[in-house]
Amino acid sequence: MSAAGLLASKRDFSCLRPVYLRHDLRAIADLMEVCFASTLDPAGRAAIQEMRAISRSGPLLWVIARLGKVVPLMPGFVWIEGGRVVGNVTITPAHYGDGWVIANVAVYPEYRGQGIAHHLIHAALDQIARQGAFATLQVDADNAPARHVYEGLGFQTQRLFTRWRRAGYHRPPASPPELPPLHRLARREAGQSYALARRVRPDARGGMGWLRPTRPGDFRPPRLGTLQALISGQQSDFWIVPGQGDQIDAALRVESRIGSLSTAFDLLVSPERAGELEAPLISFALGLPGMHHHPFVTDHPADDEAGNAALREHHFIPERTLVHMVRPVP
Repeated sequence: MSAAGLLASKRDFSCLRPVYLRHDLRAIADLMEVCFASTLDPAGRAAIQEMRAISRSGPLLWVIARLGKVVPLMPGFVWIEGGRVVGNVTITPAHYGDGWVIANVAVYPEYRGQGIAHHLIHAALDQIARQGAFATLQVDADNAPARHVYEGLGFQTQRLFTRWRRAGYHRPPASPPELPPLHRLARREAGQSYALARRVRPDARGGMGWLRPTRPGDFRPPRLGTLQALISGQQSDFWIVPGQGDQIDAALRVESRIGSLSTAFDLLVSPERAGELEAPLISFALGLPGMHHHPFVTDHPADDEAGNAALREHHFIPERTLVHMVRPVP
């Protein structure tokens, strides 16, 4: 018998079962709003309100919304207590390496300490073991009890990443540091850029960030340039600082999306030039044409002291530090 079936047979009014999205969506939205209140950003709050609105729609509107992917695909499990959803875990494909993401592990405060989260996570791991190669998740760095639980379940820490944000009202630096020789990345240099990323952000340590493995294709400028950006709604600029021979000492990627409230960027600096290139390149990114008054955001390794110091120097504020953890399927 499956874990869900075994637990469901214990009591009529308490069970663990798979998510029935048509019936559980509103209850999951309520649960997420309570459990993640301190970390929800405006986009997260808007998503919860959208989930509630869809849950109240009729069957026809539900089907239309699902076909249009307005309703998120949230397979996983819920814990029912007295006919009420009091816990939830979501599992979704990681879209790389046949892995699965465990997310939205939530239990109402008054039901914590009863092992509900433990049962939810075990059910998720059982399912992932049948259809995937690994499980991955994020947990707040200061949530020591949760980290201890995940470590006991076989999860290993890959790396800590901090989300940094710079408000749009800051002006570009009045006297930017002297820029090193840099130029736009040519397609023939993509291999060197990828090699730098593999040194600085290897997949074994979380890659480029949450669910962003270090892949060669992400370091090649688009062939169609502006036309491709118009089609995809995403504009990416790649800049590099050349080193000796065919080496690259630093790489900067600045990305903006239609409809996004902020501009994202990635900064990679070789260990040999750490502490030297971070501040000039961040200053350069902030001063790019059309970037005035844009909020900027980046997910940067928490252990990169030189990069973090340069971010603070340019008025970036740390929002949240998350631990990336992975558990291979036995």
